[in-house]
Amino acid sequence: MDNEQEAVKNSIFNHHFGSLRGHWKQVASLLVCYDVIAVNLSYFLALWLRFDCRFNSITPEYITSWQRFIPIYSIFCLFIFRQTRLYKSLWKYASYTELVYLIIATLITGLFHAGGITLLFMRMPISYYLMGPVLQFLAMVSIRFSYRFIILLRTRRRTENEKGRVMVIGAGNAGQSIIRDIKRAKEVNDWVYCVIDDDPNKWGALSRVCPSGASSAVRSLRTRLSS
Repeated sequence: MDNEQEAVKNSIFNHHFGSLRGHWKQVASLLVCYDVIAVNLSYFLALWLRFDCRFNSITPEYITSWQRFIPIYSIFCLFIFRQTRLYKSLWKYASYTELVYLIIATLITGLFHAGGITLLFMRMPISYYLMGPVLQFLAMVSIRFSYRFIILLRTRRRTENEKGRVMVIGAGNAGQSIIRDIKRAKEVNDWVYCVIDDDPNKWGALSRVCPSGASSAVRSLRTRLSS
């Protein structure tokens, strides 16, 4: 039974998380494109605001310096964002940890931008150095945490009949921990339909624990997932 449980767990993981892995790769690719645009546009907006939102009033040398620094700053930002796990986090469950990563990444890239563009090209207005990182941070936070906000709104609107049914394999400590997490998680709107375990001592001791038919149920589930 242990081997069957392990096999079905692997089948469930590959079936469910295999598609998720491809999905998150697409999300990460879109985030990369968004970040390249956002980090550079943020500093342009800082420059634009500095000159009272009048593009014609901006000193041409400032525009030229900003444009020439775009490739350097973009590459550095993507490197820092990758190191701070901004492309590996599950933003559906974004929390305080991800917010800290965003703050750290913004501070590092902001200091680099201030020093890099000044040393390589020219000194920019003070407000450019101050407002650029702030606008960049707001742009990055909004796109990442908006996804979590939308998911929370959708979850609250779902009715009881729309809940997904979950089968937990194993009624031991790990199984009980999974059941508790499912019940506590606000983002998950599923409920435990049954628990499969081959230990006779647990039959009847816990609600929804399947007894001797567990082996056939596991084989049936494995067949369905592999088809």
